[in-house]
Amino acid sequence: MLLADKSSYVSNEESLFEKFVRIGEEQSLVTLPYRLHLFLVRCLVEHLRDTDITHHVLAISFLQSATKRGAQGNLFLKRTGDEALLLAGLFPERALRLHVSSSYFRHMGQAAYATLATKFQVTGKSDVGKFYDEVARNFDFLEKVLDAARARPDSEWGAFLRFRARIQ
Repeated sequence: MLLADKSSYVSNEESLFEKFVRIGEEQSLVTLPYRLHLFLVRCLVEHLRDTDITHHVLAISFLQSATKRGAQGNLFLKRTGDEALLLAGLFPERALRLHVSSSYFRHMGQAAYATLATKFQVTGKSDVGKFYDEVARNFDFLEKVLDAARARPDSEWGAFLRFRARIQ
């Protein structure tokens, strides 16, 4: 276990999402490196109350990040990458409703994290840049873990919709 079930330093949300990510790793047969495991848990906690995540247009957020300078631009890129990761892993059916390919979320997330990595490396924060480069390169594994952690469909129609979202 990476995070304690009960600790004054670990929130209930972190403990819950730690279990969620661990289940995803077991179901997907993917063992994430500790840094990526922790990143995924923190990403889930950070966006726990983000009810508008399915209403943001990732491409516009990505383009807006180019107009922002410094920390604000970095925040836009991180948010875009996080939203793409959560949508790709937890809500892939959303791509069908948006009439985009299922790889859209993956490509947008990888682009956002890779751009963020480059910005950090150019500004002399190479350790942070290397980390976000690692996130971009391992996006598909992070997505697979989240997808595996989701509840299984309760009907054949639900299974079909999941399958259809994956092949488009």
